Amino acid sequence: MSEERIGDKFLRKLYEKTVNNGTENIDREEIGKEIGVIDVQMDNLVDELTAEGYVKKLGRTKIYLTDDGRKRVEI
Repeated sequence: MSEERIGDKFLRKLYEKTVNNGTENIDREEIGKEIGVIDVQMDNLVDELTAEGYVKKLGRTKIYLTDDGRKRVEI
């Protein structure tokens, strides 16, 4: 069994916290704390997921899944 990529873990947790709970967006630090990602790692991860088209940013800290992000989690 292969180890889950941190990006996939992040997207899955974001999905759980938003889509499953009926919330549109969430503070990225909340997701990071739950999966053990902090500070610079968090910035890099969110930038990478944004560049890949899975996440969109709202202001400095709020994020949400794009349609492509949802599809990736639902696979």
